Amino acid sequence: MSFIKSSPVTHILITLVFLVSGLTVNLLQLLFFIILWPLHKELFRKINYYFSYIIYSELVFLSDWWAGVQYYFYVDKDDYNNYFGKEHAIFIINHKYEIDWLTAWVVNDRIGGILGNCKAFAKNSLKYMPVIGWAWWFGEFLFLQRDLVKDKYTIETKLKTLFEYENPVTMLLYAEGTRFTKEKQEASIKFARTKGLPELKEHLLPRTKGFSIGLPHFRHNLPAVYNVQIAFRREEKPSLRALLIGQRLEAHVYIERIPIEQVPENDKECDKWMYELYEKKDKMMVSFFNTGDWFKESGVKPLEKFVPPLRYYSLINIILWSILILVPFFHLTFNVLISGNLLHILMLMVPLGLLYVVLSKFMSVSEIGKTSSEYGTDKTKTK
Repeated sequence: MSFIKSSPVTHILITLVFLVSGLTVNLLQLLFFIILWPLHKELFRKINYYFSYIIYSELVFLSDWWAGVQYYFYVDKDDYNNYFGKEHAIFIINHKYEIDWLTAWVVNDRIGGILGNCKAFAKNSLKYMPVIGWAWWFGEFLFLQRDLVKDKYTIETKLKTLFEYENPVTMLLYAEGTRFTKEKQEASIKFARTKGLPELKEHLLPRTKGFSIGLPHFRHNLPAVYNVQIAFRREEKPSLRALLIGQRLEAHVYIERIPIEQVPENDKECDKWMYELYEKKDKMMVSFFNTGDWFKESGVKPLEKFVPPLRYYSLINIILWSILILVPFFHLTFNVLISGNLLHILMLMVPLGLLYVVLSKFMSVSEIGKTSSEYGTDKTKTK
């Protein structure tokens, strides 16, 4: 089985299913957008939830079923039963790993099946990416240009719109603004020292302005924010590549519900609250890496640990698409190969080679070493 999971041929077939199914869904999104959006936005949003779920769940499948990642949640069980997946929320998530976003998707799928209404801030250029980027555009993601002056309108108006959805929406917020690296951490510490702010060991200093500026415009529709902390064992290197080859990882996810009333309304107090939250997150991360436990050295009140049940929808979704796409593909491939026509064989092999290039490009987008950031430079405008 490990040979199959690590085979480039298998990876090409997975990419084929993802691209064909994703582009099909994109086409349906476009069709329904043209017909429904001018007449009934809320109806389009409800239908688009399922379109988004189809695409997102194929990636959740990689984590849950292909790689078999073991998830442990740490939650207050009363909050979990009464609120999780039942209300609008902002998840404030640490940004240390290449698959933080996918882990957050799994969380939203496990806690209440609200994966299709997962939203996030994203770089403006990503909306042009086929399948995922286009799905995000139809899903009303917030595409930012990393310039607070230009993004202020987007933050204030689009977030307000999202939290007016009839069904629960989860906004994923990575307040650090970019993934953690040692180089960025050094820049973060230098900045913190000049401003008298906390010096964090396992996080970058959060960028607070977007949150504090937008909050007054939507807090009346937002019952709570969630402190979400994700950690893998120190020796593990979680990535899309690791999932694709079936590497079994162990994800520990701390989820704390914070009623919106506990978040200050004043901008400066809100900034201070965010810095204090990240101090807490940092202490927890240090404790986890030192002891394998969130709570032993952090001073944070322990929450109950449990294994969230798997949901079968992502597995069913990928099986159905695989049958629809791969059965005709194998039939075509067989006919081409037995024909012995070199031109036809070449015409088949070239697109398959391009699929492998597409897969490599898609994975590189999420790799820490290949992401661009102006963190700690003079061009940073979000502080």
